[in-house]
Amino acid sequence: MELLKIKLLTDEKVLKESLSRIGIVNKKEKILYPSCYLFVENEEYFLVHFKQLFMLKRDNGYNNVSDQDIQRRNAIAYCLKQWGLIDVDENDIQPHNLFVYVLPFKEKNNWTISHKVNLFMTK
Repeated sequence: MELLKIKLLTDEKVLKESLSRIGIVNKKEKILYPSCYLFVENEEYFLVHFKQLFMLKRDNGYNNVSDQDIQRRNAIAYCLKQWGLIDVDENDIQPHNLFVYVLPFKEKNNWTISHKVNLFMTK
């Protein structure tokens, strides 16, 4: 399992907040499930799909990171790069043409953000 190394171009808090609004949605119930998180190790930053976090922590709850999961991570990385929040080698995020839902900041308070991971895992 290869992690996606990134370079931050913004404050870590801004990136984490943005990531909390990108993922899979249930529009009927207004629930968003964030797909990716920032993982920091040895002062290096990585964008990881939430299933990769479980594998890093040796939790077998989700040990099935699929190609589509990685494509979703790559699509999110591409968006973040286009928005000027991170720098990443575009060769490392191919393919990145999968649709990802981005909840607008102004709508955040009307939705439930449901994390599938313990946020302490991402520190």
